[in-house]
Amino acid sequence: MSLDEQIKRALCEYNMLDGKRKVIAALSGGADSVCLAHYLKTHEKQLGIKVFAAHMNHGIRGAEAERDYLFVKAFCEKYEIELYYTKKDIPQISRQKKIGEEQCGREERYKFFDSLISDVHTAVATAHTSSDNAETVLFNIIRGCGVDGLCGIPPVRDNIIRPLIFCSRKMIENYCCENDLSFVTDSTNLKCDYTRNKIRLNVLPLLRQINPAADEAVNRLSILAEKETQYIKGECKKALEGCKTETGLSITLLKKCDETLIPAVLKTAVQEHFDISPEKKHVDLLEGILKSESGAVELRKNKTVRCINGILVFEDNTYKAKKKPSDIVNNFEINNIKLGADYRYKDKMYSFSEKKVDLTQHEHKIYKKLLNERISCDIITGDVILRNRRSGDHFKPSGRNGTKTVKKLFTELKIPIEKRNDILMLAEGNEVLWIEGIGVSERAAVKSPEEMFFLIKTGEIKNA
Repeated sequence: MSLDEQIKRALCEYNMLDGKRKVIAALSGGADSVCLAHYLKTHEKQLGIKVFAAHMNHGIRGAEAERDYLFVKAFCEKYEIELYYTKKDIPQISRQKKIGEEQCGREERYKFFDSLISDVHTAVATAHTSSDNAETVLFNIIRGCGVDGLCGIPPVRDNIIRPLIFCSRKMIENYCCENDLSFVTDSTNLKCDYTRNKIRLNVLPLLRQINPAADEAVNRLSILAEKETQYIKGECKKALEGCKTETGLSITLLKKCDETLIPAVLKTAVQEHFDISPEKKHVDLLEGILKSESGAVELRKNKTVRCINGILVFEDNTYKAKKKPSDIVNNFEINNIKLGADYRYKDKMYSFSEKKVDLTQHEHKIYKKLLNERISCDIITGDVILRNRRSGDHFKPSGRNGTKTVKKLFTELKIPIEKRNDILMLAEGNEVLWIEGIGVSERAAVKSPEEMFFLIKTGEIKNA
């Protein structure tokens, strides 16, 4: 398959551009990112998107980094692409965080990308290729990963998309040659100072001597691992829901889970509560707490999991230390939502009405605006509550890939902290089905135009 076919395959298989109107290409100036930015820009109209670019200077390579920025700037001017630029002192930040420069650079780079995502219609496209994925899988194996580490680089993660994920480095080079595209080379990529470079420069070439299709073989493993991981995640979420209590996770119920599933359940719980991915050593320590039914594990500064009276309690003292009066959640909750009833919260009124609309061609444009406010009647049960946010809430937007915490979603959408408690949602446990102003979840979405649905209307209450 050609590069064009592989990109179209990735866009289609993972619905990368579904609902997207703005795509920001991560542009380092290297061959991969130049190829990506050029392809997206030249196919802008066909894809129905507006293309931008983003470049971050890591503050590591001095004059060479400045050269890269000037190249990127000139490239964007030539192709009339608006450029977002920032500069970070990664060596200093990495020392402050006490982490490696490679890890620090990645974290700061994605923080920069996240700051550019203004809404669900915006995506950041990174230029990761199938060759990058093979390197990542090998890197994870060396570190002693589990099955999830074999999945490599996800084609889609939240609002990050990777259109080149099926393209080899050879395809990229041919594309640049055919389109007369120049690019810059990061000199650090040619040195064996970093583990990933050693894999790229030494390990993969040796594996290709054994099997010329080594990259493809590793990527096949990655695809199979992804399928297995998705199944495990589904089982894990079921198990986790069954262990939840009002204050944390029941150790007694956790111990009843399949032994092979417990590490994944603990890892998922940490991700839900703290929005961080725990290291294996931390998961091992948490398993130790289950066995002894006592103790505590500090995952990061002020983020601790503690056993209290047979319950695993997740303590985030960082948030408590910084909490202001405006951050305190005054819980609002209504059970047994009734059709036709009006509910008041602060200065707004919320009403639920049952509808059935056959979206004819004439009506489609009118009712398209209501799609995010339509909730399947099958979802509204006695367990569904109208409320504001709670710790551990998670949401899977309709028509999008992946589930994320509501906390992370609000952060991505740049919703001020003081306004987050004012946003109401429908939820069943910690699964959020609808969020005011954002829309419905995949499970709650109306699947057919003829289906009966609840229409939620909100309105400001006028003072007399």
